[in-house]
Amino acid sequence: MKNKKVLITVLSVALIVLGVASSLLLKDDISDRIVNVTTACTAIIGATALFYQFRRDKNLNEATFLIEYSGLFYSTYDCAELMNELEKCRVEEGYSLDVDKYYPKIVGYLEWLETLSSLVNSDLLEISKIDNVLSYRYFLIVNNKQVQERELIVNREFYRSIYELYPKWENYKKQKMLPIIFQENSLSRSSGFDEIVSKKK
Repeated sequence: MKNKKVLITVLSVALIVLGVASSLLLKDDISDRIVNVTTACTAIIGATALFYQFRRDKNLNEATFLIEYSGLFYSTYDCAELMNELEKCRVEEGYSLDVDKYYPKIVGYLEWLETLSSLVNSDLLEISKIDNVLSYRYFLIVNNKQVQERELIVNREFYRSIYELYPKWENYKKQKMLPIIFQENSLSRSSGFDEIVSKKK
């Protein structure tokens, strides 16, 4: 990026110098044409530089958001302990989550995901940019059978963004041949899934 900035600056200065020199040394009609071409080229270079700057700013803003939003998972929603319990369900066959004990945290965790899902569904975030960082937390809970039965299925109307995002994210994972946690308990095969997703179309 630094080399591109230097190149753009050098080109812009060279074109300006060329335009000024031609206006002083050449005949009026030729110098006018050169100045017009130089002005157009400088404008194009400037627009290109702005485009790269905006894209860089957008990427930085997205990265900053992901860091801050990820932090909310621990600081505001306090989901670290619950995530550890969900991880035990994943690695220890037969491990049972104490749903009653963790119910408020389960709801908080799903609220955190509902907001994230809404941002992705609104095209404000791209799955490709959040997958590495956040897919583990998404699939770890939405594909947990106990969470599905106690909260997600019975209260699915309150988690429509999570439901809407699921087939998109699941398809992305399959296309990239990436693993999906608890794929055998896929939310897309749960009771009422098609009904909720069809409402969003």
